[in-house]
Amino acid sequence: MLHDVDTVTAAGLPEVFCWTKYGTEAGEDIGAILARKEAERLASGGSFLWGIGNAIGPSVGALLSEAAEPQVVFTPMRTRPANRDVAPAQVAVWHGGVGLDGEPFEVPAHSRVTSRLSGSRSHHYALVCGSNQPVSASTGERPSFASTHVQNLRSGSRVGASQVTSVVRRIACTLGLLPTTYNVSFTADLVAPYLVRLTEYSLVGA
Repeated sequence: MLHDVDTVTAAGLPEVFCWTKYGTEAGEDIGAILARKEAERLASGGSFLWGIGNAIGPSVGALLSEAAEPQVVFTPMRTRPANRDVAPAQVAVWHGGVGLDGEPFEVPAHSRVTSRLSGSRSHHYALVCGSNQPVSASTGERPSFASTHVQNLRSGSRVGASQVTSVVRRIACTLGLLPTTYNVSFTADLVAPYLVRLTEYSLVGA
């Protein structure tokens, strides 16, 4: 079905931003993840790490070149979690790696970044976030936006449904399939070193 005009826009959001979708991960449900991140934010005085699977370093660099105060927008997944996320065979706890600035990075003692571990993959990524607002699935007045009102910042292409984390630009409208609407749960600032490539880990239960 084609459409001409989207009824849900990205009004109220930055012109460019990092967008990540969250859901059950590494055998931990949404409620537990958000509670853990909020505890981390409180323990650190406002910062927390958010694990992602995407290698988006160049896109984060492009975001930093355009936004003086880069932001991360969090929306819940629109699909049911896969079995591999609900009950993964192996779960890694990540301890350190290298920041976007090329400097060594150690995950703080009060923080915990986990992911499922499979195949030969031996790295993960984390967004470095800061906020003076709670990390929670907000039920109050929050922005919503249609998938067709954003595009990948660097390529200008449409954001695919399988892109869990992406760096995007707001656009007026994209003609095409009927858009999917995403409700924003919370936002945070992206703070130095912005993105970490994690390479040091231990296995849960090992």
